[in-house]
Amino acid sequence: MRFDEVVREEADGYWESSMVHPFVKGLVQGTLPMENFKFYMMQDAIYLKHYSKILAIAASKSETNQEMAYYLESARSINEAELELHRTVFKELHIGEQEQAELIPAPANNNYINHMYNAVLNESLPVAFAALLPCPWLYQSIGEEYKDEKPTQKLYRDWIELYSSKEFKDQLGIQKQMLNKYAKEHPADHQKMKAFFQMSAYYECKFWDMAWSLENWKELTPYELA
Repeated sequence: MRFDEVVREEADGYWESSMVHPFVKGLVQGTLPMENFKFYMMQDAIYLKHYSKILAIAASKSETNQEMAYYLESARSINEAELELHRTVFKELHIGEQEQAELIPAPANNNYINHMYNAVLNESLPVAFAALLPCPWLYQSIGEEYKDEKPTQKLYRDWIELYSSKEFKDQLGIQKQMLNKYAKEHPADHQKMKAFFQMSAYYECKFWDMAWSLENWKELTPYELA
């Protein structure tokens, strides 16, 4: 098996959990409360802002011009494409500048972001790349699985169309090739690459939980804070 097939198989439980998560099912079926989608989009905007920064840090650790170009272009692409979608959606959801300025990451989002920074700052570039990959891969899988769903809510249809698009799938193909190249050239990193891929897949599941429960810092119990 190729290395990308190995890590994907090992993370299959997280993929399956995401596919049937009530937030995801509600989105693709059109039954998700708009309050939850609004919360999700606001948290995703925070996450993507940091994801772009993490890609830029990865670029600074690159050993070849080709690597550097990939990471910098990926950071630019997120800013110009996915974040533009968020800005457009923010208008439709009536999220004003003041509300945006007051945004802070929810607990699960904060944990995920910190995990990603830990990977890019303290681990090798192959390990950091493995940590970055579950996000686009899982979203593409969800888009592919539910590409024929047509929820009545346009915002939900746009979400499905973005992640089921040929462009998104083609980009993921390039990313899988990069993962396999890193694995071939850095066999000593295999275990950590697998571990950080798994951790990111776990945090993707927690992200759905966060959006479904409208998780926030104020409502954590003393037990959860311990």
